[in-house]
Formats: sequence, structure tokens, C-alpha cells
Amino acid sequence: MDEGLSLERRLLIVSETFRLIEKFFIHWEDALITPNEMEQTAETFFKKAADAKTRIQFNWVRMELFGRLRNAHSWFSDQGAPEPDNGYLGFSLLNMGGQWVVDLDATGALQPGDAVLAIGGKCPSEWYRELEPFIGASKADSKQIRAQYLFSAIIPGVTLEVEIQDKNDSRRSVMLSRMKGDDKRLKTVNMPSETEGKWLQKGKTAYIRIPSFTQPIYEERALGLVNEYQHASTIVIDLRGNGGGSTPVQLTRRLMDRPYRSWMERSRHPEWLWQRHGGGNIKFADDYRYAERQPDWMQHSGEGEHYTGRIILLGDRRAGSAAEDFIMPFKDNGRAEIVGEHTWGSRGQPIIKHFGDDIQIGIGTIRAYFPSGDPFEGVGIAPDIEVGYTRGELYDKTDSALEKAMELID
Repeated sequence: MDEGLSLERRLLIVSETFRLIEKFFIHWEDALITPNEMEQTAETFFKKAADAKTRIQFNWVRMELFGRLRNAHSWFSDQGAPEPDNGYLGFSLLNMGGQWVVDLDATGALQPGDAVLAIGGKCPSEWYRELEPFIGASKADSKQIRAQYLFSAIIPGVTLEVEIQDKNDSRRSVMLSRMKGDDKRLKTVNMPSETEGKWLQKGKTAYIRIPSFTQPIYEERALGLVNEYQHASTIVIDLRGNGGGSTPVQLTRRLMDRPYRSWMERSRHPEWLWQRHGGGNIKFADDYRYAERQPDWMQHSGEGEHYTGRIILLGDRRAGSAAEDFIMPFKDNGRAEIVGEHTWGSRGQPIIKHFGDDIQIGIGTIRAYFPSGDPFEGVGIAPDIEVGYTRGELYDKTDSALEKAMELID
């Protein structure tokens, strides 16, 4: 039963959210509101928060607020909220050229590659348009990926009619029952749980897949695999689907054979930049709206301490945050070739406020730019060779990006 939070608790959370936005938020050029509109916006959302009867309703109020910021590193989390009343869909979709295509399925009734024409009588694009105001991101691909987590909440019904176009371009309807959060089948739509490695060509080409940087073990395991494959002429590192975590500084250093740079960063508070980088190269905008730090060139590890072979990185629209921290220096100095799709396009070192009851918020305090000064937020890192997903690839369980990497090697 969703008993909701007390009025006092709701108003405290909203009040603190606005205080932290006004003090720290740096992504105003992407936001749908301006600093001058904060008073009116606060009045609107205090009323919405006061009117919310349940915890889930209050969460939608907060989603709408963060949706107006349009920044993927400004967010709220409520681990104590009940799961969607009707359960989960059990599959996820990728938008491929305007078609919503199944890429992962736990129901057993759909196939990766099936185009979903309608869910509950409405096109996924219609559901997405309803959700878009609640999604805090500025890049279209990123918003569509975030929508996956909200489709279950907005689409009604315990049993759903899903209309698909299959491999043979035949249209048919499938009836699906919603899945509960503890259903073990849902694990089949998750990424690998650990960093994995193997030889693609024995003694010559190695492959390392890093699904996340949320825990140190992911980077530690990757470092171990680099040591294991140190005599390979090429290492392919797969970061597709890696949503980030902590920047893998040691792994970057281990793979670099030349000087490299990190991001140019801006913040409303120079002390944040000072604490992150220990000073140096910090300047102010002419109107003092922000402080900016130019990146220094960092030296690679000494002789015998770094991998000297060829590196190919695989990235996609789901690779973001710390994964982009990893990819960008290799793109900037040409150390690696990047194959796949544009990455997510967001980082931000949010300041985090905990409220208890499993509730917390984060406000993006840092805005990143490429070392050249070119925009990164809402843009992402462009691959050197673009290889997107296709329906045929999903049906055939082939991997075009990896195949392209192998072509480069041969």
C-alpha cells in the first residue's frame, strides 16, 4: 500500500531541491526554465507536491521538475517507493530510424529485432511523447533510453496487447502478462554482471567487455585482463551499455602510450574545480557566471608500465558518464579508434543530498566540454567509424560493430 509521505516531508524535499538548484546547477543552457523563472516554478511545484496523495504521485511531481532541467546528471532516487502497480513490461526497446525495436526480452514471447507497432493500442512514440516532459536529459537518444524505465509506470493494464512486425514483415498481436520485480526472468535483460575477457584471435587480438564502473572491481578486473593480454597486438575494449560510475583513472593510464587530456570543465563555484584538480588553469567568465578550468596534458606511464599495442573502443548510445570519461582522452589524442554510435552525452559530478527513507537527489555541478572547447553535453562522443544497430543484426545475433573492429585489424 502506498501511504505517501507527510506534507512536511514533501515540502522539505522540494524546498531543498530548489535551494540546491539555485546554488549549484550549471546546465541552464539546456534547461526549459531560466534562473529568473525559479520563483514562479517553485510556486508551481510546491502546490503540486502539496496535492500529491501518494508517494508515487509525489515522485511524478519530482520527475516533472527534473524533466525541466533536462540534465541527465540532475536526478532524484526513491528506492523505497513501491514498484509499478501492474508490474514491468519485461522487454526493452531501441528507436532505430523511427521504429521501436525489441533489443532485450524476458517474456519469451518476443524476439530481439521485432518492431513494436503498438502497446495497449498506442504507438510507443505516443507513449514516449507523454513521458518526455518527465525525462531529465537533453539528447534525444538518451531520453528515449530513459523512457524504458517509465513505460511500465505509464502504460495501464496487467495484460497487454503488443502489436509487432516480425522478421518476415508480418503483423501480429501478442498478449503479455506484466512481470513482478522479483521475477528471475528479468535478469535476462540486464548487462553482464562482471568485466569479461577472451581471445578473439589467440595470441593476437584480445577482447575485454566492461559493463559498468559503478564498483572498483570492474576496473580492477579490466586491469588484470590488460596484464593478461599485454602481448596482444590489439585489444578491443567494449563499453557498450556502460552507464558509468567512477572514472577509471588507473585503466586509462595503463593503456596510454602518449600524453592525454581530460575535459574542459565549468562550474558556478571555483572551489569545486579547485578541490577536483588542485588548482591551476582556472579562470572566470567576463560576467563571473562561472569558473572554467582548462585541462593539462598528463603524461602516460613509464616504459614497460603501459600497454603498447593497438586499441579499438566500442561505444554506443548507452555508454555514458564515467564510460565517456574513459573514451574521450583516447578520442582526443588518437590513441584508440572508436567504433559504434555516439555516446550518451552527459557527465556532471552531482552534489548529492540524502533525505532518509531511501530518498536522495543529485544536482549537476560540473559542465564538461571537449578539451578543444567544443560542446559535449547533449552531444556525446562521435565514433571514428559509425556502426549502428539493425533489426537484422538483432535477429541473427550478429555484432556489426565488433565485426567492423575485426575488419580494421585484418
